[in-house]
Amino acid sequence: MTNEQYRVAVVGAAGTWGRYYTRAYAAHPNCEIVGLVDRARERRDAIARRYGVEKVYDDLDDLLAAEVPDIVSAVVPVGQNYPCVTACARAGVRVVSCEKPISHELHEADEMIRICREHGTLFGCAQAGWATPYMPEVVEWVRQGRIGRLTAAAIPGGLPTEVSGGGCVQIAALRILTGMDVEWVEGYTLPAVPGYVAEGTPVEEGDVPAYGRLGLSGGIVCEVVAPEPDGRVPTFISVVGERGQVFLARPRPVLIEGTGAAASPVYPDFLDQPAADAFTYTIERLMRAHRDGTEPYSSGDDYRHSLEVAIALVRSAHRGHERVSLPFADRTLKLYPHPYRLSGGDVAGWQSIGYDGPPTMDV
Repeated sequence: MTNEQYRVAVVGAAGTWGRYYTRAYAAHPNCEIVGLVDRARERRDAIARRYGVEKVYDDLDDLLAAEVPDIVSAVVPVGQNYPCVTACARAGVRVVSCEKPISHELHEADEMIRICREHGTLFGCAQAGWATPYMPEVVEWVRQGRIGRLTAAAIPGGLPTEVSGGGCVQIAALRILTGMDVEWVEGYTLPAVPGYVAEGTPVEEGDVPAYGRLGLSGGIVCEVVAPEPDGRVPTFISVVGERGQVFLARPRPVLIEGTGAAASPVYPDFLDQPAADAFTYTIERLMRAHRDGTEPYSSGDDYRHSLEVAIALVRSAHRGHERVSLPFADRTLKLYPHPYRLSGGDVAGWQSIGYDGPPTMDV
């Protein structure tokens, strides 16, 4: 990074991940937090005191009326992504990010991207760029041609629990790693995890576990394996090339050069360095986007594509696993995430997704 300084703000600072964004910004020498926004005043004020942030706001509009930050991270429920992102774009914020999934409706995702581009705002989304340790370095390694032209891909653990709410990260990471779009989908689903689909949600609009086949624009197929009953994900994503193979996995990736009897693991120099903190990497990619004037790595467009693929998997499953071509002509299609993701813990209940209660000051 350069020595350029950035004025930043966090919306949803008192939430579960908002605290981590605030901590990362507060620790970064190139950032000044000019405002924290959250209506949970007691939790918001406590985190402001902890990190020496002087200005706090109940509403984003109040922040934007006072000043326009360089970067805004909106760490809010899915249902608030659209108004937060578009308000920042219209106010002139240079870089804005939100969390996953981008939306529950394709049209809303389309409009977020359109409005950001119309106003010159660079739009990032979620953590796909840092889904596993060393992922940015591995992506660059693959793009350098170290395993040759890609010939296949896989999501070995499938998309357990939620094809969109959680699975959107894998779908977006697949796009980032391969540089390809999904052009067709053949989908299968498993029964909804109890409590993850709100009562009354239409069957084709509920976020459920999924698997199937994804046809990518480079002429290859990604096999999405049926999830194991225990939700185990042995490898996040794998790709095969003409001269090797890559497994994005934890605690570190597996990189193989060569094929057949000549195949062998390799250990590039970047594996000798400690893996960067995920939230530090995330804010630095937003800072880099501001500096370079380029779309952030792990973008709003990556996550719009993820939403569309997730919708296609569910719709294909309910149509006898027929092949569904993308992009959809009908942009009103929806896929509703878990009520906690859609509305937040203060509305849906923190226990609804397994938390004991609101986040505490443990960061």
